[in-house]
Amino acid sequence: MKKLLKILIIVGITSPLFSYSQFYNRNTYRTQRNEISFGFGASSCLTDLGGGKDIEESFFKDYARAFLFDINTDQTQYAFNFSYKYFLKSKLALRLNLAYLKIAGDDKSTGDSSRLNRNLNFQTTIFEGAAMLEWIIIPEKTGNRYNLKNKFGKSIGRKNPLGFGLYAFGGIGGFYFNPKGEANGILKDLRPLRTEGQGLYKPGSSEFNSYYVSYETPKGEILDYAKFAFEEGDTYNPIALCFPLGFGVRKSFHSMAGIKLEAGFRFTNTDYLDDVSTRYFNPTDLAARMGTLLGPDALTYSKVNTGETYFLHVNYDGNPPPSSDYDINGIKSINEASNQWTLDNGPGWSYVEFYKTGPGQIRGNPLNLDSYMFVTLSAYKKFKNTQKSFRVANSGLKRKIKASF
Repeated sequence: MKKLLKILIIVGITSPLFSYSQFYNRNTYRTQRNEISFGFGASSCLTDLGGGKDIEESFFKDYARAFLFDINTDQTQYAFNFSYKYFLKSKLALRLNLAYLKIAGDDKSTGDSSRLNRNLNFQTTIFEGAAMLEWIIIPEKTGNRYNLKNKFGKSIGRKNPLGFGLYAFGGIGGFYFNPKGEANGILKDLRPLRTEGQGLYKPGSSEFNSYYVSYETPKGEILDYAKFAFEEGDTYNPIALCFPLGFGVRKSFHSMAGIKLEAGFRFTNTDYLDDVSTRYFNPTDLAARMGTLLGPDALTYSKVNTGETYFLHVNYDGNPPPSSDYDINGIKSINEASNQWTLDNGPGWSYVEFYKTGPGQIRGNPLNLDSYMFVTLSAYKKFKNTQKSFRVANSGLKRKIKASF
């Protein structure tokens, strides 16, 4: 009886060790191939709207929109994420992902004077589905609960003291979006309004050829607007491709469940997440071709300027350059604008910029496609296989699993 009791005590003490040690086994995944997770978090985006500081105040002086430095935290929204994962190898898994999130942008959030003058905004919900490959860089471990040591006095517990795991992922997916804009306190769907005249001119027509001309940006980039024009009657597709890329950190509660913190960036093949890409359209044609039902809203939400209002940005430092340097968008000198603004006296101007939200003026940059990202905290759960046999580690044999009763 005492011998049996000793055996039971030994089994009771060592059974947790065996149950946790299997978590280390590189072949454990064969019996735990399936995993699901669900989480929520915060989302943001990089589009033509909003953004960081003015170019002169930006850390990157020649480029204000410097990737993550251009994110507006006040436009942070929400995200929900669900995934199913199937382990192909111990450190490689196929993952199917579903996400629902909202993103937004507003020119009022930026310190860039030209975008403040543009004064556009948007918001949209996104439904995303994606297939990814996930690479487990460092497996998470529950480790040795009792800190047992071998006969040499070395711990047989985990090599990863904190037990955190690290992984990276990448893949391809598709998503649906529907940008909305706010004007005068009213939220409207922007895509039906064709705010940049999408598809309103027939390619090759005189109107098309006079409007869709090439433009050289201050950085020397050539914008061939005809390349980004739509066929007559067409507009941008609300379904687009995305290319997820990111990483995450995992922490297990035990061998079958835990939590993970994940950051994912989505490159896309569209520049219309915010309904902004190219130029301000001709307001007369926009109103006429959109008709009495949609024409007024198209003008309001495109914010194209039907008059001759200019925005003047002045920096005082040094001597002003000759007026010939101000030949921008048809303005030949400061004097043409000075009758609308009283220029303060000062030691001089380092530069003067004119911004006009009129027909043909720059509204966005089609050379930079939009993107979005989100960070989520998720709980995950693994499931044991229901197969009737499994391959024994380091052998070519199969062992049948039979009931013991």
